[in-house]
Amino acid sequence: MTKDERYIGVKKLIESGHITEFKQIFTYLPKTVMAQDLGTNNNRMTKLIERTEMFTLEELNRIGDLIDISFDSVNSLASNQYKRSKYFKRK
Repeated sequence: MTKDERYIGVKKLIESGHITEFKQIFTYLPKTVMAQDLGTNNNRMTKLIERTEMFTLEELNRIGDLIDISFDSVNSLASNQYKRSKYFKRK
């Protein structure tokens, strides 16, 4: 299976700092593409985009493989978004 070329563009945008939250990826890559590549359905992908704390570590790792970035980078995108969400409990 050939990987969608838009992953390369997303990787460059992440590395250059233009993408700082997970949901920003989907300005450049359709969520249906990533959902299919992860083997999940579109409804679950939509929920994960909005609620990044619901990702499993395995899913974050697989996303890193798809984009060709480190697990830490993907985790950072998800974490940044979560910290700015209404679901984050500030202490």
